Amino acid sequence: MQNDNKKIFNRLKKRINKKFPKAETRVTRDGMYYVSDGFGGIIGDEFMIPAQKSVLDAWKIAAESVRIQQNINRTHPDKFGMDFDEKKFNRVSRRNRKKNH
Repeated sequence: MQNDNKKIFNRLKKRINKKFPKAETRVTRDGMYYVSDGFGGIIGDEFMIPAQKSVLDAWKIAAESVRIQQNINRTHPDKFGMDFDEKKFNRVSRRNRKKNH
């Protein structure tokens, strides 16, 4: 069982290190664990996720936070500006003008 946890931990650490290369485990005064981004921030802090009881749980939560943040950034409405809409509109308009002629 220990070997399985080590594999899971390494996979999670690899996934998080792609986004945060200096990520590391930190301990609170209460003995709870969290993952730091390496620059003083806490991964998952924007989702108000508390510290975890084990190191593995802290890395699992951090990996989920990174995944959720990526999904939010991918689908956020502010990602697309007006220039994107204009380009799309112009492209579709050109295509429709070609069909009519």
